[in-house]
Amino acid sequence: MSKKNKDVLIYLIKSLMDKKSFYGKLQVMKLMFLIEHFNPEKRRIEKKSLLNNKYYIYDLGPFSFEISDEFDKLKEKDLERKIELDESIRNKVDLIIENFGGIEQRVLNKKCMEMLGITIENKGRFLGFRVDEIVKNKNY
Repeated sequence: MSKKNKDVLIYLIKSLMDKKSFYGKLQVMKLMFLIEHFNPEKRRIEKKSLLNNKYYIYDLGPFSFEISDEFDKLKEKDLERKIELDESIRNKVDLIIENFGGIEQRVLNKKCMEMLGITIENKGRFLGFRVDEIVKNKNY
């Protein structure tokens, strides 16, 4: 995982903790997905990726092995270091936190899946698919 990617992850977690709205790994996974693929102007998911992580559809929604591994490796000292992000990235992360950071994990997962056009009923058809492939095949 790149330093930029790890810094975004740490910044996200620290920001959620500061707002007392940190709910755990699944929440962080969905928020990182939105940071990567959500276009706030168009209010939709797009194929273009900000950090180049790969996401797959699993039972609990969009999942990235890179994000999962890095989250598991984080130490307390990582969360204590000062993080400086490029302004455009910091603004995107802050916007995602503002719009989605306080949403409970189960509801956040459902929102992500709905933005991908996947319902609970048809989720099984998409398990294991890469998100960028699903988005590519949508007609925007």
